Amino acid sequence: MSEFPNLKSRPVCEKRGKSVRPTGKIDQSGTPRGGAIWGNLRFPGYGEVVLDDNILYSFRMNVGVAHSEVNPNTRVMNSRGIWLTYLLLTIVLHIVLLSIPFFSVSLVWTLTNVIHNLAMYVFLHTVKGTPFETPDQGKARLLTHWEQMDYGVQFTSSRKFLTISPIVLYILASFYTKYDATHFLINTGSLLSVLLPKLPQFHGVRLFGINKY
Repeated sequence: MSEFPNLKSRPVCEKRGKSVRPTGKIDQSGTPRGGAIWGNLRFPGYGEVVLDDNILYSFRMNVGVAHSEVNPNTRVMNSRGIWLTYLLLTIVLHIVLLSIPFFSVSLVWTLTNVIHNLAMYVFLHTVKGTPFETPDQGKARLLTHWEQMDYGVQFTSSRKFLTISPIVLYILASFYTKYDATHFLINTGSLLSVLLPKLPQFHGVRLFGINKY
C-alpha cells in the first residue's frame, strides 16, 4: 500500500503483481501525467491503471477521511454553524455567570467580556500550529490560528466577524456597567488585547520576541 503525496484527495494504491514502485505521477486535479509511462490506461473513477512494466494498480478513494485542504485550520471558521456555535457559547457563559449568587449585573458583564477575550486571545493569538497532519513542511508550526485563517488573506468574512464580535460585547458590557471607571478600564484593556493582534500590521509580528518559537 502506498500513497501519492502530490494528489489532493490522496487515493490509496494497491499493487498487483511484481513489487515495482510506480514512476508515473498524478497532478492535483486528479489527472494522470507521465506520457507513455502509463501505458494502457484505464481510469474510470480511480479504477485499474496499468503502469510501467505492465504492473496493474488498483486505485480507491478514502471517502470520508480525505480532504482537499492542505491545512484544514485555514477553513475552520468558515465551517457550517461555527459562527452560531461561537455565539451560543458566549451566551451560555453569560447565563452561567448570571446564575451565580452575589454577582452583580455589572460584574457579570465584565467577567463575560474578560473571559471571552481571554479565550479568544489564547486560542487565536497564542496557540500555534495545527492539530491536523499537514504536508506543508512545518510552515503552520510557527503561525497562530489567526495567521493561518484563510491562508493569511485579510478582511475576509470570518476575520470581520471575529473582529466585530468583541467590539459588540465591549459596547454591551460598557452600557450595562453604566460606564463605571473601573469596569471601563478593565473592559477597554481586555478589548485591546484581542483587537491589536488582529490588525494586518501585526500579522506575524512577535513583540519583544514573545511567542516567537
